[in-house]
Amino acid sequence: MKELIINGRFYAQNLTGVQRVGKEIVRYLSEMEDVRVIVALPPDAVVSDDDRFSNVEYCVTGKYIGNKWEQFSLPRFCKKRKLPLLCTGNLAPFFYRSSVILHDVTFKEKNSYAPKRSWVLKTKLMVRSYIYRSKNIFTDSEFSAGRIRKFYKRVKNITVLNLGYEHIQRLKSQTVEGLPEKFFLSVGSVNPNKNFQYVLSLAKNNPDLTFVIAGKKRAFSDYVCNMELKNVIFTDYVTDEQLKWLYENCYGFILPSLYEGFGMPPLEAAGAGCRRLYLSDIPVFREIYDGCAKFFNPNDYENTVNLKENLCISEEKFTTLFKKYSWRQTVETICNTIFKD
Repeated sequence: MKELIINGRFYAQNLTGVQRVGKEIVRYLSEMEDVRVIVALPPDAVVSDDDRFSNVEYCVTGKYIGNKWEQFSLPRFCKKRKLPLLCTGNLAPFFYRSSVILHDVTFKEKNSYAPKRSWVLKTKLMVRSYIYRSKNIFTDSEFSAGRIRKFYKRVKNITVLNLGYEHIQRLKSQTVEGLPEKFFLSVGSVNPNKNFQYVLSLAKNNPDLTFVIAGKKRAFSDYVCNMELKNVIFTDYVTDEQLKWLYENCYGFILPSLYEGFGMPPLEAAGAGCRRLYLSDIPVFREIYDGCAKFFNPNDYENTVNLKENLCISEEKFTTLFKKYSWRQTVETICNTIFKD
């Protein structure tokens, strides 16, 4: 029986794409008959009933939380168990050689899209401390693998994971009230790389179309305070079930990111049935969604992209996409890499 420790710090964090990856990896590892999973948890971690599996061992260890727990309590636990460790959230302990998923290197880019300089500096130092000592480096795309090699030239052991979409299909959708029959959806974020202002420019240049932003309006106050856009609707906070309904019922999904390591929302939207994807023309989106989306220049705020044309993308293209990207393939790649010896 193969045994693997998972760094469960993500159970103590708000759910974003990075935490989603960690939870889905635990879920699908739990289905593997020849792998025993131990999740090491900080004291402030919360594991919901939906994320708890009978054949997974959950161990709360240490008295610290946050980075201090990851750097001191976690390696102490791993040294006692003497088992391989997988860290799914970009960071890893210095005092224990582990396998790490480094989702992207935004913090190293010349025009960094990271929101805070203090975060950039801390992340640079922490990644530098472990990356050359790690047993395996995983990342989300060939694009990200190339960027890691550019900035960390001595790193050789990089494996690309094809992340999945099945989590969106497990959900039972919940209606979001007050929306028109036809609308374009964007998942709002104030992070600079998400290029939110592009969606506002689309709304301004297409006053006869409706744009729905899944996010809190006050979070975007710096963008919208001087704009009177009656065709933009903010949903405020939405649950995963409501987000699935938005994916299912939107006319098209728009993501104008300037930089991504993977970009899961378009895959979620497609998994929920959306067949009109409008994505920025950046390398990682071309790598993953080529043939399944309409691409546009994310710096073209005059919006030459035509949202009114009929996209004719065959279902065969999406079938190929779903065959390539799945959580089962993700965990199979992880296990084949970690247990290859």
